[in-house]
Amino acid sequence: MEIHKTKIIIVSLFALAFLERVFFDLGPNIELVTTAMLLTSVYWGIKQSFWLTLAILATTDIAIGNTNIFIFTWTGFLFPAILVDKFPGLAKSFGLEKIFRGTGAGIISNLFFFFWTNFGVWLLDSWGMYTNGLSGLMMSYIIALPFLKYQFISTLVFVPLGFTVLEVLLTPDRRLNLAE
Repeated sequence: MEIHKTKIIIVSLFALAFLERVFFDLGPNIELVTTAMLLTSVYWGIKQSFWLTLAILATTDIAIGNTNIFIFTWTGFLFPAILVDKFPGLAKSFGLEKIFRGTGAGIISNLFFFFWTNFGVWLLDSWGMYTNGLSGLMMSYIIALPFLKYQFISTLVFVPLGFTVLEVLLTPDRRLNLAE
């Protein structure tokens, strides 16, 4: 794969995720960070995925602000970035199989993000919304279910779309020949 093309795609993923988070917010937990993280990890490796995800989160949080929950939010994206290569068969699959496996990895990533960040909301509870016991933790998960729904929708739309585009662009026998 050409280094130039790789840079263009990674910068494009950064730009799309940044612009969506800062300027064109599509709704609560409708986001492109998961898509950028998964695509970069699968096609260019954990190191590229980690740094791209960190760059997206750091720059967008500078622009939109954040609270001490950022520790959970950032690690909620960065842990999956590091672990996505452990997802069975994802890196070696191609075509529709890669799209389905990538989407499955996205859903698993969403679930991790949901449980981890809402644990953080409960643990840090700056606003006194939840009790300190198990019932408070369960309440934080229940109240956050609509956000999980939107994150699932986001993943079910953008991850397959991203994998489809990259499979077409990067797989030699599927490249679009615009010269014809």
